Amino acid sequence: MAALNRPLKVTSLQDHVSPGAQPHQRRISSEKRKVILDASIETFLASGYQAARMDAIGDLAGVSYATLYKHFPSKEELFLAVVDHLLLRLFAEWRERPVPNEVEPGLQAIARNFIEVITDPQLVATMRMIIGSVQGFPEVGKRFLDERKWFADQTDHWLRARVAEGELAIDDVSGARGELIGMLSEVFYFPRLLDVDYSVSPAKTARTIQSAVSTFLARYGAASKASPKRKP
Repeated sequence: MAALNRPLKVTSLQDHVSPGAQPHQRRISSEKRKVILDASIETFLASGYQAARMDAIGDLAGVSYATLYKHFPSKEELFLAVVDHLLLRLFAEWRERPVPNEVEPGLQAIARNFIEVITDPQLVATMRMIIGSVQGFPEVGKRFLDERKWFADQTDHWLRARVAEGELAIDDVSGARGELIGMLSEVFYFPRLLDVDYSVSPAKTARTIQSAVSTFLARYGAASKASPKRKP
């Protein structure tokens, strides 16, 4: 992917200010960066990577092109920063949601948390943007998978703890987690990526969660693995 032409380096204001003024300049710089990121998010989500233009982003952010390129020397670097910023913000909620240790309530909480995150309109828009650019810019897909890995690792850790307690009987924890998430993705995730009007009612959401958890427990619940008692 061709990189944009980079303008001549602009001397930083920090080169001409006293040390006591530098914290103020850093604050201004941080604020400018945030404004640029916000404008970039709006532009990339609306237009995708290929159609987005750096001059349009600078105009929307209300910053000079010198300021824009000072913070992000290329369109590629700006796009990756946008992806990182969006994923960090969107997946941060996952980290804050507790999961109870009890098996069935815990599985239901995992399912609800997953559904709430993947149905967030901005996450859906982000995934469409990533899918649209990943063929020519595979790094963005890797960024998503790296961020999602936290959820996978935390869920696997929870499942292993229930196996150790004898509540679940699972040989391949990662595979079992994939089966649970696959059942949910089929209803809540994949259709939403392709159909802008797709929605699932609260009643169907509750039924789907209960069905997925019941199916999971029917296969991996410790009781289902116990040998049947012989009749006297």
